[in-house]
Amino acid sequence: VASNIAVTVTRDKFAEMLATQIKPPEYDENFSLEANQLAFAAKLANSIIHEAATSDKKNKGMGTTLSAVYFGKKNKLSIAHIGDSRVYLARGSVLKQLTTDHSLVMEHVRKGVMTKEQADRSPLQNILTKALGTQKNPSIDIYELLLEANDRIILCTDGLFKAISEEDMMRVIMENLDDKTSCQKLVETANINGGPDNITVILGSVTKKSLKETFKSMFNLEK
Repeated sequence: VASNIAVTVTRDKFAEMLATQIKPPEYDENFSLEANQLAFAAKLANSIIHEAATSDKKNKGMGTTLSAVYFGKKNKLSIAHIGDSRVYLARGSVLKQLTTDHSLVMEHVRKGVMTKEQADRSPLQNILTKALGTQKNPSIDIYELLLEANDRIILCTDGLFKAISEEDMMRVIMENLDDKTSCQKLVETANINGGPDNITVILGSVTKKSLKETFKSMFNLEK
């Protein structure tokens, strides 16, 4: 229920704000209008989930992670994030996690209380410090970066990265240039490794448009 609300409200509210160029009341000048709109849409989703969780006993305590991305003007990628799902950038042979996990064990890692390897084995790794719906007004992380041709963006839940190392994840991505095949292979590998949780993976590649494609999009030409 929480995940469905998060996806629907964030998507629809962001689309509405994008179309009307509405500036959100809470605005971080360090980021673009689109990034602020995406974060505001996520906060609206949080309010609706929180209200549903507190007003109906069967939904008590529900919450969800959210990692939302928007590919905007001038090759800029905007991200709104809360929870422990992840957004990765695969550039060349390097896989980089763009988001920060809002989990108890990763808080310990950032404070130097435990190592990343210890966190991966900890029985506390499923405890989140932030998620949509669990707090009345949580902060939403915003990230932005400029994408380059051949970059690949991966969004995934913990069902993937807890079952497959980042090294193996990158190996699968580099061996499979087709996005759909990469997703299938990542899920297969995670399941072979035990598949401890539900797995969601989204992968998109950045490619340069040819001159013909550019003119076609400009003038909406038919083939």
